[in-house]
Amino acid sequence: MRRAPEAGILRMMHPMHIYQILNHYTSRQELDPGFEVLDNSANERPDWFEYWPIRRFLLNEVLDEDAFYGFLSPKFELKTGLNSDVVREFILAAGAATEVILLSPSIHNSAYYLNVFEHGDAEHPGLKNVAKQLLERLDLPNDLDSLVSDSRNTVHSNYFIAKPRFWRAWLAINERMFAIAETPSDALGEALRTPTTYRGGANVQMKIFVMERMATWLLSSDQRFAARVRDPFVARSRLYKLPVAIVCDALKIAYSTQGRAQYKDVFMLVRGLRKFLNLQIRLGGALGLRRVGSTLRVLKSYWLPDGR
Repeated sequence: MRRAPEAGILRMMHPMHIYQILNHYTSRQELDPGFEVLDNSANERPDWFEYWPIRRFLLNEVLDEDAFYGFLSPKFELKTGLNSDVVREFILAAGAATEVILLSPSIHNSAYYLNVFEHGDAEHPGLKNVAKQLLERLDLPNDLDSLVSDSRNTVHSNYFIAKPRFWRAWLAINERMFAIAETPSDALGEALRTPTTYRGGANVQMKIFVMERMATWLLSSDQRFAARVRDPFVARSRLYKLPVAIVCDALKIAYSTQGRAQYKDVFMLVRGLRKFLNLQIRLGGALGLRRVGSTLRVLKSYWLPDGR
């Protein structure tokens, strides 16, 4: 009988406005009805993808300083396995000091790299250098060779929900990047507008992938933002990649918190062997090795709670 009032108190502590973006290729029926709708069906600036409707909202709406705001893609549930009810429950369970909620799933690919900019450079050659130039221009910390990002602060695809203080910091950086990218005569703007590889094509500009990494940069650089992270290694496929990724992530966390060079040294060793180790795990699962198979089944259960 006492649970209802407690739930009501939690809802007062964590008001939330979570939007799902309605794109020109998506129907309203495809969106989660538990989320509000952010209409981008006019597709006014396709070169800025989801940044355009998020930017428009943050520049024009009055925000509740105590509320959480989120702007999720139409494919959010497909990529995360999470619906609006699960997201709301997770936010309601957050401590009062929490300002950022991270919902990125299966971050194993970036876990193999020291930080998300190094990972981005592997996927989009030249990204790290462009991001470094941008941070230098903005007079912000830009040593992207030593920056360490891990599961406590990694954001993929703008899958985060935050209070206005974080959104303002995020927007301030990205708006300065926006101004540079919109200036035809600026050499850095030209680099930001350069198309880069993405899903077998080259029709997305570098600025999008730099922008998507700024939330991670903020969380890595400013420890004052308290984040709550939902399981970042939940995955529905390629489970054989997770064990080595989890080890790499743990080593990065140990290095970040303890400062001992041995943790970084072993991380570099393990990540260099990841293809070999992943192959062994994959083969072990295919051959039915008991210990490997049982571990992969457990990892699968995080995506499918009933173990299917």
